[in-house]
Amino acid sequence: MLAVTALLVLPLPLPASAQSVPDPERGRALYENHCQVCHTPRVHSRINKLPISRAELQEIVDRWQREEQLRWSAQDVADVVEFLGRTRYGYASQ
Repeated sequence: MLAVTALLVLPLPLPASAQSVPDPERGRALYENHCQVCHTPRVHSRINKLPISRAELQEIVDRWQREEQLRWSAQDVADVVEFLGRTRYGYASQ
């Protein structure tokens, strides 16, 4: 009986597709290594080109990483969005 009870309280592994919490420091590193070459700080302050939501920012980051053939994972995109959301656009953390 004890063995059965022990099995019931063991944590189950998360599916491989589950994302962890976005990491803004990792996002900063990805951004600095892959995006900052073309994106000066001014690009994030253009009034008519600011993403109006976190979802729009995610679409933009994902589109450009595909355009540049970076092969980022969904977690990579989420990390960069978190970094930019916090540091450039003032979005609260998810």
